[in-house]
Amino acid sequence: MRLTTSQTLFEEMLLRIQTGAWPVGQAIPSERKLIQEMGVSRIALREALFMLRSLGVLDTGHGRKSIVRQVGTDLLERILPLVCALEPASSYGQVFEVRLALEVPAAGLAALRRTSANLDRLEELANEYARQDFVAGHYPRTDLEFHLQVAQSTQNPLITTLLNVISRHVISVQAESWGTGVPIAWDRAKRAHFSIVEAIRSQDADRARVEMEAHLRYTAALVQPPGTAIGKTSQPG
Repeated sequence: MRLTTSQTLFEEMLLRIQTGAWPVGQAIPSERKLIQEMGVSRIALREALFMLRSLGVLDTGHGRKSIVRQVGTDLLERILPLVCALEPASSYGQVFEVRLALEVPAAGLAALRRTSANLDRLEELANEYARQDFVAGHYPRTDLEFHLQVAQSTQNPLITTLLNVISRHVISVQAESWGTGVPIAWDRAKRAHFSIVEAIRSQDADRARVEMEAHLRYTAALVQPPGTAIGKTSQPG
């Protein structure tokens, strides 16, 4: 698809922000200078600037120049879920692969960085999940809260943001999988949560990663159709 002039300008200016050519906190060149430099119309330029302001990377007050904004996790939490919502429905395998890549190393970081408050909350959620009864077709939000708390325990807000982004897909595919025969998985998940908490309590990063991966893979094996391979890397021939 051919880009319009304003879209091309948007991409060019966004690249300047990403590369630091236009530093955070500083004003970008005036409209007159940009029009002369880029050889475009004022209408096309203003459309591109509007797109950047809508994205949240430019801040323009009344009578002031456009300033490059610091992009924080709050902006990502608004934009990324929208991107995911507009994408075609993700399969369980796709969601699982993202979780595996994100949550396994996160568990190791959580073991090394968790605070006493993080640990208290993890234990509280593990106990709350253990007290719940299995209901076919009902995916308990407590499980997702537990995994989000592990992410928060890394003290890296980007990890929590990314897990939050895919949480809609996690709930969707898990709810569909909660059918007959899953009480076994429910009981195993309870034990897995306690094992993960124990590893994090002991600040054993290796064990935390192993426990988290085993937990995710076991659940995935129950949900995926027989013979489906997910989350496996290809081996050299």
